[in-house]
Amino acid sequence: MTEEGLSGRGRELAVLERLLADAAEGRGGAVVVRGEAGAGKTALLERVGERAGEVTLLRCAGVESEAALPYAGLQVLLRGTLDRARRLSGRQQAALRGAVEPAGAVAPGDRFLVGAAMLGLLGELAEERPVVVLVDDAHWLDLETVDALLFAARRLGMGRVALVFAVREGVREGSAVLDGGPGLPVLQLGPLSDEEGAALLAGRAPDLHAAVRGRVLGLARGNPLALVELAGALTPAQRDGSEPVDEREIAVLPASRRVRRIFDERIRALPAPTRTLLTVAAADDTGDLALVMAAAGRLGAGAGDLGPAEAVDLVRVSGHRFVFRHPLIRAAAYQGALLAQRTAAHRALADAAPAGGDVGRRAWHLAAATIGYDERVAAELERSAELFRARGGRAAVAAAYRRAAQLTGDQESRSRRLVAAAAAAAEAGQVELAASLADEAGPVSAPAAVARSASIRAALEHARGRAEPARVLLVEAAREVTADRPATGAWLLFESAAMAWDAPDPAGAARDTRERLAGLDFGDCPVHRGANGVLGALAGDGVDAAAVREFAAYVNRTRRERGLSQQVRLHGWDMLLGEYGAVHDEAVALEQECRAEGAVGVLPRVLLRLARCRLFLGRHRDAYTTAVEGLEIALDTGQHHLAGLLRSELETLAALDGEDVNEPDGPTRGLFSGVEPNPFLRMRAQGLLDLGLGRYETALRRFAVLTEGPQRHLMLAWHSLPDQVEAAVRLGRAEDARPAQTRFARWASATGTPWARAVELRCRALVAPEGQTEQWYERALDAHVGDGRPFEEARTRLLHGEWLRRAKRRAAAREALAMALQTFERTQARAWADRARAELRALGAAPAPSVAGPDPVGRLTAQELQVVRLAATGLSNRDIGARLFLSPRTVGYHLSNAYPKLGVTSRAALGGLELE
Repeated sequence: MTEEGLSGRGRELAVLERLLADAAEGRGGAVVVRGEAGAGKTALLERVGERAGEVTLLRCAGVESEAALPYAGLQVLLRGTLDRARRLSGRQQAALRGAVEPAGAVAPGDRFLVGAAMLGLLGELAEERPVVVLVDDAHWLDLETVDALLFAARRLGMGRVALVFAVREGVREGSAVLDGGPGLPVLQLGPLSDEEGAALLAGRAPDLHAAVRGRVLGLARGNPLALVELAGALTPAQRDGSEPVDEREIAVLPASRRVRRIFDERIRALPAPTRTLLTVAAADDTGDLALVMAAAGRLGAGAGDLGPAEAVDLVRVSGHRFVFRHPLIRAAAYQGALLAQRTAAHRALADAAPAGGDVGRRAWHLAAATIGYDERVAAELERSAELFRARGGRAAVAAAYRRAAQLTGDQESRSRRLVAAAAAAAEAGQVELAASLADEAGPVSAPAAVARSASIRAALEHARGRAEPARVLLVEAAREVTADRPATGAWLLFESAAMAWDAPDPAGAARDTRERLAGLDFGDCPVHRGANGVLGALAGDGVDAAAVREFAAYVNRTRRERGLSQQVRLHGWDMLLGEYGAVHDEAVALEQECRAEGAVGVLPRVLLRLARCRLFLGRHRDAYTTAVEGLEIALDTGQHHLAGLLRSELETLAALDGEDVNEPDGPTRGLFSGVEPNPFLRMRAQGLLDLGLGRYETALRRFAVLTEGPQRHLMLAWHSLPDQVEAAVRLGRAEDARPAQTRFARWASATGTPWARAVELRCRALVAPEGQTEQWYERALDAHVGDGRPFEEARTRLLHGEWLRRAKRRAAAREALAMALQTFERTQARAWADRARAELRALGAAPAPSVAGPDPVGRLTAQELQVVRLAATGLSNRDIGARLFLSPRTVGYHLSNAYPKLGVTSRAALGGLELE
């Protein structure tokens, strides 16, 4: 397929036209078009815009000088559409307005909330007609716009929206949109073949001599823009072959560089005022014609100077917008100007900015216009950084503080600004940049700066998988600041204890921390005692339950004094005590707060904690739906570490249900695509599967690694001790089970948690002499009453029933096994249910395939179940979408799929169903 100006791009154009057709039919989607400069990305986007038909067309382009301004891209993309945001939830509407209207007083908050609001706005626009979003040079978009767009793009679902990103290869290392990521396919534009290139030249320059055509093809190396511009730059004599072409180009230059040189030459040939006007326009990059002309006027250029650039097709005016024909022309106009000309352009733009306008943009222009140190401009940039922080622009905060530091002569002030830049970069996920800035900051002296710098450096080390150096940094900082600031020192001690938790030798790390900080006075505070409780658990002293409870209560009592992200980070330490009911209830409150505030980036960690608590509490279906949502949002927000942990929770649930997660065709495999599991948690899941299927030798080996290895302090290692006991006893090795039984008994006694006491009694029954077995089982079952762990109680009944069958007490065994089977089926633990059925068949009871009967709710997907439960409460599709960060159309799609599975025809019937 050959298209005018798009020779050799027929396949790619067909893919994009299919995307448009799917969107028109209610199957939203997105694609990343990737290639070198001049490969045809912009031309493809132009053609998509022309072919889109009756749609709402939204467009923007990333610009290098705007890459540090939060939501700069979104401000251009959504210009004129905010009137449709009035139907969004109050929080989403405020977030979108705060992002797009920089002069407003509303802070947008979490950048992924802006993405959810963007998704909602696109859905509202799509109610009238399909929406096509075209984003050129997406590699130069600011981080906040990229995150918002990618979040929306990955959750388009059944919306009538098509989104196309165009990105240039090798320009901005680490740009989030370059690789697409989960859910975003990449359309790679390679070089044209000689045949395709010749066809393009035949259409654009049919009079080229054959030898000249071959030379141009060789120089262009398959780059479409290079072909067109190189041919267009030839003189008539060169076109007919009477003058040579070779001396015009240097053969080693990349094709895009050659095209840049052509544009450079065209710009240099323009009158000086026109070049000035182009430099100002390239430096501004908002496309606001009035602002560009006002700034250019300060440098002696006027509207009449635009004509020469229009005449040679470098720029055009569209309405009130100033548009460069190609991004390389903008680059040539800016980079080709002298430094003095660029700084003058930036200063003119700063001076021409309207009063009360975008303060951040003005500050950046002032900074770009400044050479050397200038405390006044540095202070203005610092004020801008705090405005960016209020708008959720962490990457912009880092960039502003970094530039402010470069303009700062005083070393202490410079270090302080670099530390602030490093903190913001770390929060934005720019780990390497944050490390570089922290190193550049050098040593600091003020206690607050010492603590902050140490926390930043430690977090970066931890993110690189180096928990031990991170711990040492925090310990040394605590030694330095505690005498002056005991409370700050106590928090550093607690952070170091948390790092010791992940160290290669946790016990040794805990002992070393204690030794280094011995004799320091941290004052009488629960933070200090909580840190000591954690260190004691790691060092092998046992759990100081009172200290951990006191710290957890303190964190919960003072949670409103902290931001939501810090609340989530500090929450849940009482899981060390096995108090999953209390942790669960607190996590539910945090989840509700995250949804109310739109804290999408924090939500996956809360959902991980909720999923884990629900698994421990035997609410396996709820744990599954929670983990699936958490996994999807973690991937959508680029939090791959959390995605791996959430995958591990799903693998554990799959193992309990008898599914081998290593099977390539397992029912949950699609959820795990591209997500690396946590090795420790995977071994736990595999051990549970082995135990449930009766593969006791393999199970015992796995549990021994978990409970006796370097991570034996983790809660799941403590949980594995009773499993280790059971596997050893089933192999007839009761004596080998005693050490694990003794360790678990010690932990259960220290925590005083009812369920742990019940399980500890079950372990006693397993290792007890034959004459004492039954009394321990009976005591265990009594202890299980009201302990909130139905799955563990069912396991106790299964083991008791197996013992009763061997003791020839058939009626009692049948009752115990039937009760266990009922719970296993209800909690979707098929591996254990099959064991209970096998025991019942051995008694001659021949149980029905399912004691619980048909379960239509079990046929729903995780997202369908979430949607149905919310719909049953009376929420509208729009309200459900706002809560789950989905489009209303996607909510409607899930409902329409759920109705036949549930045997209902409308949402009115949902209220009468048992959906738990």
